[in-house]
Amino acid sequence: MTYSRDTKAVSEFTGEPVSTWSEEWRIETEARTVLKMSKQERDVFFNGRKDENGKTVDRGVAGIRGPKAVDEIKATMERLQEARTKPR
Repeated sequence: MTYSRDTKAVSEFTGEPVSTWSEEWRIETEARTVLKMSKQERDVFFNGRKDENGKTVDRGVAGIRGPKAVDEIKATMERLQEARTKPR
């Protein structure tokens, strides 16, 4: 099968090509996206949000995927920040 675009990208963790269809790439790009968020946006992303009446309007990662997923994303974010500070 051929694709109209490249299906490989360079991982910031390894500096090596990785398939953009892989779980490894999904995890890395999720961490990249969360790192770009403000502190307030991250809090909503992880913990959800309630309206003025206290009704949950967004469950966040903790409510949807559980606290283990929150810990895994945060660990990946830390690894990514470390990888960005290492000289190449």
